[in-house]
Amino acid sequence: MKTRKKCLTVLFMIGTLSSFAQLPQTRITDGIVRTVEDGMLIVPPKGKYDKLVDSLDQNIKRNPNDTTSLFYRSLIYHSYNQLLAAPYQRTKGTLENLTLAKDMTEKSIILKMRDPRLKLLRAQIYAELCFRFTGDESWMFNNSQIQSRKKLFEGYKTLANRYYDELAKADENHAYEYSRKKIKYDYRL
Repeated sequence: MKTRKKCLTVLFMIGTLSSFAQLPQTRITDGIVRTVEDGMLIVPPKGKYDKLVDSLDQNIKRNPNDTTSLFYRSLIYHSYNQLLAAPYQRTKGTLENLTLAKDMTEKSIILKMRDPRLKLLRAQIYAELCFRFTGDESWMFNNSQIQSRKKLFEGYKTLANRYYDELAKADENHAYEYSRKKIKYDYRL
């Protein structure tokens, strides 16, 4: 009976390790966590992670508390919806995708994931969310919508700056990089 349990444990570990082999490599450069891409690319090519995204989505449906899947899915959301990938603030779907990524990182933190990249990714996502509110929106929203969007922006800005402060305290060697990433601009309207 004990031998059977050991065999099952070993098989489970091998299966787990082989599933992680397909996850994207990451690199932290200038206080930003990114996927490692070929050549000089910073943004992954379209379709590169389609199969992985399907697997992560299915895994999250089966096990919604899998912090590794939540982390990598939010990283991919961020990679395809960051400023460098979608420079126009109102690009369709970016705000919604970044909001999903934000929720996934927050859930991973609540579930006590200990990966140091997670807190950095969370701060990055909040900073990207702030950028999505910087366009001139006066012509497309009424006053009450503008006020609610301003409230969202202010909340994201406060949290992004708080998270960058926390990162600076935790990693004093890179504190200057984190302080440069803080949001200093205000909502335009």
